[in-house]
Amino acid sequence: MTKHLIEYPLANGETLYVEAETTENELSRISNSDGKETSAQKFEDALNKTEPALAAVANLMKKLQPSEAQVEVGFKFSAKAGVILASADSEATFKVTLKWKTDA
Repeated sequence: MTKHLIEYPLANGETLYVEAETTENELSRISNSDGKETSAQKFEDALNKTEPALAAVANLMKKLQPSEAQVEVGFKFSAKAGVILASADSEATFKVTLKWKTDA
């Protein structure tokens, strides 16, 4: 796997470039005639695929009712898969910090 810049079209017509790891086989399937690597899906569409997992974390926070909560989410970009949650074996998929204040 090597890192390449992948062009993601945005819904507003602009373009976002994201560094992603790709295989040479994957790269040949997403490159267009001028050699650019372009994702087949819009950035927003790729990112929206993470919504169910993020909603589950938000629902858990509501249920646990901490005084403070902080959630860090690791995203990884792939030309083939779009946006995926980072692999748990190499990066933190979710890092959650919860705090409850007790009455003194």
